[in-house]
Amino acid sequence: MYKKYSKTPLNIKVIKGIFLIVIFTNFFCFTKIIQAADLKPDFITTEEKLDRALDAYEKGYKYYRYGEFEKSEDSLKEALYFEPNLIKAHYWLGKLYREMGRLDDALFHWEEVERLNKLIHDRREALKIQNNEYPDYIQRKKTSDKIKKAKQHYDNAMVLLDEGHWDGAEIEMSEAVKYYPGNPKYLLTMARILWDKNEYQASVKFYRDLLFSREVSFEHFKEGAERMLKANMDYVLSPLVSKHRLRFEKEPEFIKIASHFVVEQEYLPPVAKAKIIKRLDGQVIINIGMDEGLNLSDEFRLKMKAFRPGVVLKDPDNGKYLGREPDKTMANLLLTKVYKNTSWALIQKEFGTGLKAGDMIEFQKAK
Repeated sequence: MYKKYSKTPLNIKVIKGIFLIVIFTNFFCFTKIIQAADLKPDFITTEEKLDRALDAYEKGYKYYRYGEFEKSEDSLKEALYFEPNLIKAHYWLGKLYREMGRLDDALFHWEEVERLNKLIHDRREALKIQNNEYPDYIQRKKTSDKIKKAKQHYDNAMVLLDEGHWDGAEIEMSEAVKYYPGNPKYLLTMARILWDKNEYQASVKFYRDLLFSREVSFEHFKEGAERMLKANMDYVLSPLVSKHRLRFEKEPEFIKIASHFVVEQEYLPPVAKAKIIKRLDGQVIINIGMDEGLNLSDEFRLKMKAFRPGVVLKDPDNGKYLGREPDKTMANLLLTKVYKNTSWALIQKEFGTGLKAGDMIEFQKAK
């Protein structure tokens, strides 16, 4: 944009310049705060978590279909990181592990599918009860009987443990949990029995249910968390760390556990280096298309960040790549049409001087 010469006094120009600098500085700082917050799941809304979970699931399913098992595993585990109750992610992760020969892992996730489906079924059945607002005698009697039966099975399990009958103790303890699934003492005992039998996958399921309680003590949280990490099941632990962060954030041991889930910002290689060919009515034409890896399915789905890349930083002694200076974001784009050698993109938001024809820009997939 060209500016005409004006007779604006010099002091007014200086004031305007200072004002623009303050606005730009505040915007830059605010952007950094948002980016930092985005690295921690605690700062993400429930809707955003679900969106990220579904996006990661779709990537995982796509990778599975093309036989890229490691990428599929990472994406499906990322989906469960943001939404641990995503049934279809558990299902396909189970299929993936079966094909990879990791049968215990496959069984764990398929049992999760069964558990979640049963939970949904039981909730629907409960809503069908006509007098569910006022528990009648039959409901109270059934609940009381469950408590008594659970206590009997727990006592039997403790006797068998004292006698060294581990298998019998496991059977009795599983019955106690079945009758009283929310009792923390029963869950903890069952988890410990299975762990001592080296049945780590099964043990983690009971530790998970124990740690999900908002009243769980830090002592038991620490025990369950350490065993989940030891079993390489951090994706089960991650939502539990977020759940109890405010309760235990002053505990040094909790900070140590939570450090496993600090997401570090990584350098994302660009989708392509491109040039703005023309700008017209809020859109730009860029010189990349299907020949450079874009697909028709990217239309109205692929968000792109247009920016001028920061200078690459290397160690002057050994030439090792260290990263690069902060990129200068120019605009947020949405791909609207893909052709063989060109594409159209909608300019959703511009920064700084914005985009113009002739700019050499890297286009990067937005997270």
